[in-house]
Amino acid sequence: MSMWKKIKKLFKPDSDSSEKDDSELEFVTFQEKDPIDVTFTKNFIAGGGMFLYCENEQETLENLKSILDNEMVSDLVCFEEKLINLLNRLGTKHHPDFKKDLDYAFISCEYLVAFDGSIMLSSKQTKGRKQEDLPNNIIIYARPNQFTVNINEALQKLNSRKRQSIHTTTSIRGRNIHNVDASSASKNIYLLLVEQY
Repeated sequence: MSMWKKIKKLFKPDSDSSEKDDSELEFVTFQEKDPIDVTFTKNFIAGGGMFLYCENEQETLENLKSILDNEMVSDLVCFEEKLINLLNRLGTKHHPDFKKDLDYAFISCEYLVAFDGSIMLSSKQTKGRKQEDLPNNIIIYARPNQFTVNINEALQKLNSRKRQSIHTTTSIRGRNIHNVDASSASKNIYLLLVEQY
């Protein structure tokens, strides 16, 4: 069984993890033997994020449609060509810029930070907006090669990739991160982790 199938099995909806109370949702440290991908996933979910593993393009479309249907989203922010193609196939309206009346966005990310289950975005994904100006609900498209141990590793990788054009960065987290619901960094986050596309 591949690592991703193990993760999918570990966090499938019928898991009994929902029976734990909030005091049991503690962050995983690297002193344990979990691989980086499992550590991120545990911390992301403990922080209130919603993790959806997508083995291929078809599963990506199915999971995206499920989110849009369940949240009754008919219009959202999206300006990345690959992601627009997915929305077009589902017949979902989208706008190329953040608007106050749109409370959902579908964007990619730079890195998935295992240390605290946060998601690093650059100004490329936020169009230079501050965290408080981003929608409260964000659907993130990510790939398995975007895991990093911590924010320092993510910044080093980003800087080495973008020597010609350094982007400003921000990190977003699920609403339950450190039990602080009022943080401007806390968002309602759906993560589509896509293995093959």
